[in-house]
Amino acid sequence: MAKSYAPMTQQMLQAFHSQHLETAERLAKMILSINSKDLIALQVQGLSLAMRGQVAESVAPLYKAFQQDQKNPELLSNLAKAQQGAELFQDAIRSYEKLNALIPNNPQILTDMATAYAKAKRYDKAGECLDRAIQIQPDYFLAWSNRGNLLADMRLLEDAVESYQKALDLNPIYAEGWTNYGNALFAMGKFEDAKAAHEQALKINPDFGEAWSNYGNTLLELKFADESFVAYEKAFRIKSETPYLMGHLFAAKRNLCIWDDSPSENTLLELVANGQRATIPFHLLQTQANLALQKVCATTFSHDRFLGFGRLNSGGSIKNTSKEKIRLAYFSSDFCEHPVGILMKNLLQMHDRSLFEVYGFFLKEKTGDAIEADLIDSFDQVFNLHGMSDPEAAMKIKDLRIDIGVDLNGHTSGARTALFARGVAPIQVNYLGYAGTSGADFYNVLIADQVVIPPEHQIHYTEKIAYLPHSFFPVDTSISPDQFGSPPTRVSQGLPDNGFVFACFNNAYKITPYIFDIWMDLLAKVPGSVLWLSKPSAKAIENLQKEAGIRGIDPNRLIFASRVPDRADHLSRLRIADLFLDTPNYNAHATAADALWAGLPVLTLLGNTFAGRVAASQLNALGLADLISRSPLEYVNKALELASNPIRLKELRDRLESNRLTAPLFNTKQYVRDLESLYLGLVRQITEGECLN
Repeated sequence: MAKSYAPMTQQMLQAFHSQHLETAERLAKMILSINSKDLIALQVQGLSLAMRGQVAESVAPLYKAFQQDQKNPELLSNLAKAQQGAELFQDAIRSYEKLNALIPNNPQILTDMATAYAKAKRYDKAGECLDRAIQIQPDYFLAWSNRGNLLADMRLLEDAVESYQKALDLNPIYAEGWTNYGNALFAMGKFEDAKAAHEQALKINPDFGEAWSNYGNTLLELKFADESFVAYEKAFRIKSETPYLMGHLFAAKRNLCIWDDSPSENTLLELVANGQRATIPFHLLQTQANLALQKVCATTFSHDRFLGFGRLNSGGSIKNTSKEKIRLAYFSSDFCEHPVGILMKNLLQMHDRSLFEVYGFFLKEKTGDAIEADLIDSFDQVFNLHGMSDPEAAMKIKDLRIDIGVDLNGHTSGARTALFARGVAPIQVNYLGYAGTSGADFYNVLIADQVVIPPEHQIHYTEKIAYLPHSFFPVDTSISPDQFGSPPTRVSQGLPDNGFVFACFNNAYKITPYIFDIWMDLLAKVPGSVLWLSKPSAKAIENLQKEAGIRGIDPNRLIFASRVPDRADHLSRLRIADLFLDTPNYNAHATAADALWAGLPVLTLLGNTFAGRVAASQLNALGLADLISRSPLEYVNKALELASNPIRLKELRDRLESNRLTAPLFNTKQYVRDLESLYLGLVRQITEGECLN
């Protein structure tokens, strides 16, 4: 008996084959309202949804169709792909296994099934599928390319590169293979080679959104800020939903001080709140995102990148007796001329070697700079994990029986977070490098103080908070004030001889339109004053000068300080400024500590997040809490008071100079003793059987 809606079915199929997907889906819904089990309508609805980007919604109709026709390979393949696209990886694996049983020894099915296994972090099964696919069809380029993806995910990067090269030899016009090859080269630190690979992908397919995004990442690492922004913009126009792309574009614009509303900060925050992979956690620190949103973002990112690893090994168990040293390991990609490297150099020299054996795990290719050399000498043992796969690195670390593993990266460039996901030590610590929660369950503690993380904020962190008694921030006191030398003249720095000098040496991405409005208002109210900024890119300078003009301020009142190679020279020149103006969302961190050590008062606006409370932490530990503003109005009033009252400013600077000698902030020896007491407490807890998490 003919179906009463047969003409509608023909219309639906015609619309679907003509790529009129909305019409096809609408007709499919109409048919299903008549017969909810219509097999053709279920498939058309599912495929139309998937092809329109609504992959998660496509799973249900395709699954209903599959229940009626479980021996249909094409239907099962479409269902498996939809499940994989919806990140239902275990469901996709089951569907691929059924498909493999229907059509055994098919290289394409085995390759697709391997991808599902890899996404579920079942790497052994993924490898078996790909090896079988290549054995059956050695010239199947997709199997070789996906093998590269698998090996790259396992951080077997040299092997991954070989697989990509084999795939590209077989199919040199495979754009996706080229950009994935570029990503592997990027992870190896071969940025110029990565750049060339992404350019080849874009030559083949100029409309490849993911390749433009990957290209942007590489250009940014090569310090081509303007070009990376252009790449991210192109990527966003082509495929705005690319994971983490919106955050990259937003950050690129902030870095160049481009303050238009596309993409808007509110849109970014809404996507994060909905659990979307809109940005990496670091970029969110630059926004007004509250702690709850930062936790959502970090958790989303950690689940995406590290869920499924588990604690594959614990790095051994602590078996130290009172006569044995605790094996303390620091991991960082910034053991070089970088704020983290500089701060750790000062700290490491004071660790008590009668209690601790201190290991340094270097995560980046050697730079050869002086800080790196000093750090190498400061550790008891040094290991370079650059170029080493995660499994190989994990085995090396396990053999060393580390007691405490300290991650100095967090969600920053060069991190090897996957090692901590696998387990490097019984006690795993998140410290210093990233001012926020990891969003992961494999760090036992995060080191902080009660200013950056008040007790009522702890709910927004996945780690247990371990408090230091004063500021958590280990300032650099290695260059004493008597080594600064004479301050340079203002004229030599491009500053006027007279007039109040407001300063902010924070990175350009920390400058928001909101705080810039306040700064320009201060310049308007303090005649003859200038704003001394760290010199950003030429494009950022141009944009800041333009924004000053829009606000009625002569752009020449913005003075940009060039980088000086010698830290003593930089510290010395800070003394010729009058007041450091901090940024609210993302404070000055090492920059604030440098200013205070040089004797330059720092005025901060207390934020609601870790990143926005670091300068307040330092000021509190320095006995200068009166420089902490609780509101924008208080911030402005304090700045105006100091700019108009030379006696008050001198009293403040005198107090700063006096406190510098006695306050906890600059007592590095005591800081290290406090840090060691914290470590010893963690060891005691775990040896006594307490759970740290």
